[in-house]
Order: sequence, then C-alpha cells, then structure tokens
Amino acid sequence: MPLTRTLIDVAARRPDRIALAGDGERLTYRQLLRSCAAVRAGVETLLGSSQPVALGASSAETRGVPIVAVSLSRAIDAARLLTGAISFRAVAAVLDPLWPLEHRLEILRRVEPALVITDDADFEEHLRASSFAGTVVSLAAFDSVAADALARRGDSAPGPEVRPRDEPFLLLFTSGTTDLPKGFLRTRGSWDHNVDISRRYLGVEDGRSTIAPGPLSYSLTLYALVEVLATGGSLFLQSRFDAQATARTIATDRVERLVGVPAMLLAILQGARRAEQPLDSLLEVITGGANQPEHIRRSFEETRPTAHLRSYYGASEIGFIGYSDAGDGTSLMPFGGVEVSVRDESGAEVPTGETGTLNIRVGSAVERYLAATSAERITDADGWASVGDLASFAGGRIQLLGRAGDVAVSGGHKVSLPQVERALASLPGCERCCAVALPDATLGSIVAVVVEGEAESLPAKARMLAHLRAHLAPQFVPHRLYRALALPRTAGGKIRRTAVLELVGSGDVDRL
Repeated sequence: MPLTRTLIDVAARRPDRIALAGDGERLTYRQLLRSCAAVRAGVETLLGSSQPVALGASSAETRGVPIVAVSLSRAIDAARLLTGAISFRAVAAVLDPLWPLEHRLEILRRVEPALVITDDADFEEHLRASSFAGTVVSLAAFDSVAADALARRGDSAPGPEVRPRDEPFLLLFTSGTTDLPKGFLRTRGSWDHNVDISRRYLGVEDGRSTIAPGPLSYSLTLYALVEVLATGGSLFLQSRFDAQATARTIATDRVERLVGVPAMLLAILQGARRAEQPLDSLLEVITGGANQPEHIRRSFEETRPTAHLRSYYGASEIGFIGYSDAGDGTSLMPFGGVEVSVRDESGAEVPTGETGTLNIRVGSAVERYLAATSAERITDADGWASVGDLASFAGGRIQLLGRAGDVAVSGGHKVSLPQVERALASLPGCERCCAVALPDATLGSIVAVVVEGEAESLPAKARMLAHLRAHLAPQFVPHRLYRALALPRTAGGKIRRTAVLELVGSGDVDRL
C-alpha cells in the first residue's frame, strides 16, 4: 500500500498512534498529517508556486518534479521533513551532514535541487556564496515560513496525496566520504515492491513498532522510515546511536522490531544489562549494512532466544538481494523474485560455485545513475544489474566475497579479504581487523591483516595463526600480522581498506 495512502488512512482510524519519535519528540499520525501539510505549504511558498518545477539538467530525469534536499543533524527533523516532501509532488533527498563540505556543495551544484533546508549555518553560508541556483533556507526559517503559510491556508490546506507509482520521489546517494557521491532516483512503485519484500521476509507487519537508531542519511534507516510508515507502524529514531537509550526505548515503548547494523547488537545487550531494561518485547531483529559476524549472532541469540535475528543484503541501486538466518551472513538465500547470474570479466556466466561478478535481475533495480553525477549504467538492456559485488552461486545460495578491491590474487589463488577478516574476527580480542593485499615479487601479492587494539589486549601471534589455519584454506592464511591502535574509518564507522593499506605502507603499524 502506498505510503501516503496509509498515512491518510491511519490518521483517520488511529490518529493518536505514534508515527515518529526521537530526539525527545513524538509525532502522532494526526500530527504527522498536519506536519506534511505544513511542509507542503512551506515548500510551495518558498518556491512561489503550488506546482513548482525542477531546475537544471536533472529536470528531465525527475520528469519536472522539483528536488527538495535536507541536510540536518537531528533524525526527527530529517524524518518529518522527508515525509512531508514525499507526501506530495516532490523528490526528497537526504544529504549526510558528515560528508565533506566540498562534496555537499559539489553534489548540489550538479543535482540542482529547487530547495535546500539545513541546520548547518556554515554549510548554508557557503551554499549562498556559491553558484547554486536554488533556494537555501535554515531549518528554523523554513519552519517559520511553513507555519505562517499553513495558518493562511486554514482548514482547506492540502496535505498528503496519493501520487502516480511511476513518479520519482527519492533521490539517494552512494557513499560520499572519499569520492563524489553518485545519485540515483527511486520511483514510488519501486519501493512499493521493496515494502512487499519487507512484509514477506523482514518482519514488517501493519502497525508494528520499529526502532532504527541511526541517521536518515543511512539507507538502512531511510528505508525503515518508508517501510514503517507504509504499513502504519511507529518508528523510533536516534540521531546518534546510544545503546542504553535504545534499550530503554525498547523496554519502555515495548518496541517489537529493531533495524540496525550488526555492531549495534552487543552494545544494546550490554546497555540493557547496565540499565536493567528487559528486551522481551523484541520479536524481530533485522541487520544490514555490513556482514553479520557469527560471534555477534551467537551472543545475541543466546541472550534473546525469543527474538528472530535475520541479516540481509541489498544494494540501494538494486533493492533486496538475499537474506541469512545463520552463520556470518555471507551465505544468502535470494529473496523471492530475485534472479541471480555470476559472470566473468567478459560477461559470460561462470561455472557453478566459481567466483565472478554478481548480477541481479529484480523489478526494483534502477536503470542508471543521475547523469549529472555519473555516466555509469546500473542495469543492462536485459534487466541485469550489478554494483560490482564478487560472489559465487551454488545450490541456490549466493556466497558473497566482497567487491573487486576485496579480492587479492596470491600465487594464482583468489583470496577473499573479507573472508580472512571474518575468520580472525571470530577470535576474541580480534573483532576489529582489516585484511589487505601487499605487493610481492614472487606471488604477485600477499595477504596481511591489521588488528586494532592495545598490544596487551590482543591474543598472541601464535594463537592468531593457529585460529586462522583452523578456519581458512591454506592459501587464505595471512602471511603477515600487524597491530594498529586505531583503524581508519569512514564517517559511518566502516573500516577503510585503502587507508589501512596506506597505513601499512607508511610503516605506521606494528608488525607482530
């Protein structure tokens, strides 16, 4: 069921049900409906029309629908404004406020949104001083304009409306930490398809409460917003992850479903113990955004045996790909409707079980990136899409092996670096590690692993090697082990493999 139709329906039937909560604020469905009308009034007033038009080169791709971009520090603000924007004729875009300033400025120069709303005064000042052709406004100023415009419109103010399913409504971006983000458009119909997958596989039910403790700039949280509101549920948000606050919200509000990255799970369990908060209301725990380490799965399932833990993998440009209920989350059952093809560099299908590039055919895949941000295609003429994942496919299961830069060729053997990391991370004390490929005159490259931590907190080198030999084929066992006090990470907390390689090359690590 389309999000806006559900919002209107639930606001009429259950007006006092919580729709959004976070940062000390709560919005019922009645209040969210009113908020959507205010956002619409504010956007149309600032853009000077009840049918504002898109700007620049992207207007053809958005079919004339204007882009409203938000770059906000609080999740609840981003959620209410994004919901308001997509509840009528607009394409909503969320810019990560942690992206480098130059990336945010350049992406807006290329994409040319009609309106930018931000609570970052420095960003606003730089945007005004740039060649940006759209309107930029502070969050406080927008809320003031929206409230005044809504008051003038009175009871007849238009609010959410059901829009055509082929209309674009979201502009999403790839990671913007090191390279310029690439944008791509999602239609309303393509995410209707994804909501159906969530109902069938990811614990979504009408009216169910979900907590997603992460910023709206993360696709995992953004999708949780859409799927929860599309099914009339309640979404609890956090601008910054706080394990004890998450546990307290789950216990106090009897939250039934958790969506987050795997690393959150143990912290939430520890936070619940410290705060003496039960987590017995949790029925479904859904992880994504990273592989589900087996030791985290095991610890969580032992502590909360009544909660069903499922990890899934997808790509924002493609949609849902596969899910796992066991192991480390890299052996996946494809979701219903997903076709799988693993191919070599020439595009030919590889034999069953061999490594190649994962291609997916599914109804939710995006055809191409926004032209202003990339000339690359995502989906070919036959409907097959790929984001460069390496995998094998056998027995109806996808085995993920990482991206092209995640595989080393050592002595003729293809070595999956994430597989090496997962093996070592299952040894207590080595949970934070990164494998890299170092050049070698004889073997082409050799595998090394850098473990994060103080020297006294790490297991002995001999124990690490014994553990690796017990869990890996001989050609996968690293040739060298290093230690670093801190591994370089993205703004979102993911370890940056290229930066770790530079760390090793500069000698800023200790060899074990």
